Amino acid sequence: MSNSPPLDVRFECQQSGHCCCDPQIIVTTTFLDIFQIFSQLDGDFEYLLKKLTFYRVETDLNLELRKRLVLTPVQTSDGKIIPGLMKINGLNCVFYSKPNCSIYNSRPRACRNYPIAFLGAEAEAPFIWAKDSKETCPGIGKGIPLSFPSVIQQGKITLEEINTHNDLVHELNIEASKGKPLSAREVVWMFIVYAEKYSSENNS
Repeated sequence: MSNSPPLDVRFECQQSGHCCCDPQIIVTTTFLDIFQIFSQLDGDFEYLLKKLTFYRVETDLNLELRKRLVLTPVQTSDGKIIPGLMKINGLNCVFYSKPNCSIYNSRPRACRNYPIAFLGAEAEAPFIWAKDSKETCPGIGKGIPLSFPSVIQQGKITLEEINTHNDLVHELNIEASKGKPLSAREVVWMFIVYAEKYSSENNS
């Protein structure tokens, strides 16, 4: 069955919490995601660290998940990692408080986009339904049709953010290759510092 959405794309969140509690869904975070959550938590860095997890690419992610990664792993003193939101007992997102997300206004881009997954400009279709979302997300097919221009613009912003994040990680990995890998904690702080500068430059 094709995963491509029909021309009449309808989605309206039903607040089922399925995407927040699905053990098959992991939420990886860009530098801007982390900065937005940091700001939502009133700049409490230690508290932020307690809400994040660091997926070690070679040991924590199976082959299927590795193939689906769009964020470049960061080479740290603890190995190749990708920061993401912690799950309680491997199930519920740490920020999920039924029926809502406690950081809804600052939730990661991946959460904002779900159940839509965006593809590169060279792809045959600009976006698809996220894997298994048609079986688990009750909001698909509900509500009025989504505006295609708005969805495409959302995809453009998403892909630009991913590319900017990966460029930053590339720079960090170059430094790590010189024998100066940062710890996961230091990487998160570097993301925040860079995001502050990036946000200031792009909002001025």
